[in-house]
Amino acid sequence: MQKFSAAWLVRKAVFRRLSGVEPEIFMEMVHRLEPHWAKQESRKALIGRPHGVGGLNDHLLVLLILYRCHMTQEFLGCVYGVDKASICRALQRIERLAQRVLGVKRSIRVTKEEAEALILDCTEQMIERPERRQKRWYSGKKKRHTIKTEMIMTEIGRIVALSKPHPGSRHDLVIRRHGETLPHNAHVYADSGYQGLADDHPNLDIPYKKSKNRPLTADERAYNRALSRFRIRVEHGFARIKTFRIMAERYRYPRSKYHTKIAIIGGICNLQAGF
Repeated sequence: MQKFSAAWLVRKAVFRRLSGVEPEIFMEMVHRLEPHWAKQESRKALIGRPHGVGGLNDHLLVLLILYRCHMTQEFLGCVYGVDKASICRALQRIERLAQRVLGVKRSIRVTKEEAEALILDCTEQMIERPERRQKRWYSGKKKRHTIKTEMIMTEIGRIVALSKPHPGSRHDLVIRRHGETLPHNAHVYADSGYQGLADDHPNLDIPYKKSKNRPLTADERAYNRALSRFRIRVEHGFARIKTFRIMAERYRYPRSKYHTKIAIIGGICNLQAGF
């Protein structure tokens, strides 16, 4: 029987469904990681035991399958014929490397042309109920304990920055004010959760809000529709990230590792989109 490995699976039709990427994207990721992996492995003691899951290709495949399928490390160990500890060590090795080489940064790095249209939004993901300070992580919007991240995207769909994780109770505007400073000349498009940001950044477009005594005019409704059609790009970006089920289902890993995982997945989404 053929042993499970990256070299075997990459030739199968199910590779895309199990890993979340096409074989060509997988090999491009391997190519980008290879020199850094070789440097990392050169520091490994010569008499040390070999890695349980194999080389770079298999380390990367373990990472992708875990992110895409959100299976337990014990189950993934059974697939590879190793114990959970080997899978855990493999993930620690490849995650540090992948975040440095492929991951989206927190800092906002855009060209002058890209700064003409930056789209902001936050997303929430359900987490395990914390043992302490539960109220801090409870989201009144989602009626559950969540973790929030802000994403900044260009008009053509490139994810340029992902904020550090924040508790679910924190407002979108507060997250923005605690995040990286936007480029001074940037024109920003956001939803109504960013009302008040104009005090910090004048080049801002947000929807008009109706009140009890003041309904929206026809022009304001038309403006809101046009803005929504433009901002849908950021929602599509979140949808691409959440095809990796580790970002869509209840997050069960340490919250301190959340940014590492979403940054890597954001980088993979950029790579798939041709950036």
